[in-house]
Amino acid sequence: MRGNKSYYHFMSAASPAFHVEAFHLAFLRLLETKLSRSRYAVKGGVNLRAWFGSERWSEDMDLDAVDLEPHALRSVVDRLLASPAFAALLGVQELALERFTAPKQTETTQRWKVQIAAPGATLPLHTKVEFSHRGTDGARVLEPVLERVVRPHGMQAPTAQHYTAQTAIHQKIRALADRRVAQARDIWDLEHLLRTTGADPRPVPPAVRDAVPRATERALDMPFEVFRAQVAPFLSPEAQELHATPGAWDRLRELVLDRLVELQQ
Repeated sequence: MRGNKSYYHFMSAASPAFHVEAFHLAFLRLLETKLSRSRYAVKGGVNLRAWFGSERWSEDMDLDAVDLEPHALRSVVDRLLASPAFAALLGVQELALERFTAPKQTETTQRWKVQIAAPGATLPLHTKVEFSHRGTDGARVLEPVLERVVRPHGMQAPTAQHYTAQTAIHQKIRALADRRVAQARDIWDLEHLLRTTGADPRPVPPAVRDAVPRATERALDMPFEVFRAQVAPFLSPEAQELHATPGAWDRLRELVLDRLVELQQ
């Protein structure tokens, strides 16, 4: 039963990203019944929103596989996506899984692409679920998704391993530095983690320390126009209004830059 039906319908009509989040939460809810929670860890944007309350919805979901053979994971995810139970979970959200493919299945990366039918959407919505087999990356904790995130969906909170705030900060510094093309979302995510969690980035692992100068350079050079194109569409209307000016983006970047400079001292 939905907790706030009018809020749900307002948000679902306004934001395709809200529907994609419902898909991610439903996937995690069923995955914990099919696979030991010790075998995977949620990272990236879904980690930040589901466990740290970021205002940014995530376009895709990224996880690390833990001591899990790719063929075993392929079987679990394929069966999950095709199951009547998953169709029922999505149906409660007024969603339908139109099709899914598994275009990348290697020893290091497994990716599923998904097409979703959603109310009010004239075209199908798309998202990806990707598991990495490159090993885990720092401290993890087993917790339910925040109640304020699942409440608008009227869904029971999934419980999963996810990376801690300190580890997520380290991951985001490396992502900001190492991506082939710098992404404004990494700056947004760093600011959120540094401002809201109280997590201390120190001690800084050597690989992260080496990435700090490059991350600082990229944060300094990231223009407002890139934030507006890359991040703003995945924010609520209220958050978009709060961050609608170059000045707001500059203030956000200043916090990140100050902390990155501190880590170099």
